[in-house]
Amino acid sequence: MTRAFVAIRPPTEALDAIEARIASSSIAGGRPTYRDQWHLTVQFLGNDVDLAAVATAFELEPLDLGAGEIRLGGADALGNRRRARILALKLHDGAEWVWELAAQVERRLAPLGHVRDVREEKFLPHLTLARFREPTDLRPLCAAIGPEPVGGAWRVDEVVLYESVLRPQGARHVARERIRT
Repeated sequence: MTRAFVAIRPPTEALDAIEARIASSSIAGGRPTYRDQWHLTVQFLGNDVDLAAVATAFELEPLDLGAGEIRLGGADALGNRRRARILALKLHDGAEWVWELAAQVERRLAPLGHVRDVREEKFLPHLTLARFREPTDLRPLCAAIGPEPVGGAWRVDEVVLYESVLRPQGARHVARERIRT
């Protein structure tokens, strides 16, 4: 069983900025994600993925969007801040480009059976900072981390096909293929 997803990996400068921003925030009651896990998921592929078939799909029909520029926004909750399960950084700049990127990825992988979860109203690009088992009031954490953009903008010219290896101490993401945008 291979769990996999396609994602944007922030550059070192963006990772440093995230680390600096959250350094003084205590994520009590949640399971934080860590620097080596930080990414913006473009499409989750599921738990039974043929990585070679996914890579071949992009070789046969390469992405043709070109590079984009994105910048992370401040802390926010996915869903209602009073009862959320995910603390994240959403995008400040470049969301439209990422939406088109996600649409292109989905079109190329749909023949393999990889389609967006129909329960999602709309693709929402974000970088997960922490997950909570129970609905939690994340307003204090959002305020502590702040609403200001995190770091500068950066150029995205590739996405990464990751294998996600689940472990008790948290998932380990292994880059299996780099795909030019």
